[in-house]
Amino acid sequence: MNGPRRNSATKTWIRQHPYLAVVLGYAIFLVVVTTVVGLTNGSLDVAEILFQALMYSLVYWLPAFFQARTVRRTKERLDAHGQSKAYLRYPDARPGSLSGTWNQGIATPAEGSLRFQPAVYDNLEPSGRATDFVVQEVLPERRKVRRNERKYLWDVGYEVVTLLTDKGRVQVAASPETLDSLVELLASGPGTPS
Repeated sequence: MNGPRRNSATKTWIRQHPYLAVVLGYAIFLVVVTTVVGLTNGSLDVAEILFQALMYSLVYWLPAFFQARTVRRTKERLDAHGQSKAYLRYPDARPGSLSGTWNQGIATPAEGSLRFQPAVYDNLEPSGRATDFVVQEVLPERRKVRRNERKYLWDVGYEVVTLLTDKGRVQVAASPETLDSLVELLASGPGTPS
């Protein structure tokens, strides 16, 4: 009885802390691999093996730590302005153009409208011109991003929702929590972009 619950709790924790989960998993992996390699090479000094494992873990862990910190600060900054990280694409565009490529950016929803500002890097530095969409309908289907359609979508656990807008059909990919708040605001009726 505890097995499925514990497994579900672990999955929930990993979804809530994906970067920390990667760091912990990688640190454990390095300790195990370094120990196995050290023992197979004839180095039986356990203290030396564990020290090497710790050093290798730090080499890989520190960049991940700074990455996670940047992502957290960016999310806090966006949350303070009612914005969120999202990816956008135009499924009806010509093949080879923006139909299969996800564009990373900052989504700013309002009642019945959405402003999408393309952005780059982990700190979501704005790049290019923002696009305003008047949302006419939010289609009810919601699905996970499939592996074969992840071109330029780096985040895991994201879901996709399709919007019918004044500029045609648009797909938005974001975390499930972000999509919940986006859909709630966008489905409130046609609006005018600010």
